[in-house]
Amino acid sequence: MAISFATQIKPLFTAKDIGCMNGFGVFLDDFSYMSDPTPDGEFPDHANARQVYARLTGAKTPQMPMGGPFWSTSQVGLFKQWMDEGFSP
Repeated sequence: MAISFATQIKPLFTAKDIGCMNGFGVFLDDFSYMSDPTPDGEFPDHANARQVYARLTGAKTPQMPMGGPFWSTSQVGLFKQWMDEGFSP
């Protein structure tokens, strides 16, 4: 069974995370935003989710969530699995 944004990914983001990132135009709790297949200059597809993932892993800074505590390896892995499986709602 595919990883679900609504039941497994969205709940990983706290209200503080969501509020903070909304101020930067990043809508962590919005499936349409997070699953948007549009590229950017860095990622060839699904740039919104891939940008978030890069910050969750610390590949891009500042690492998310801002100020920590940072996600566990299993939480980051779940997010990656959600992307790898096709961004299911």
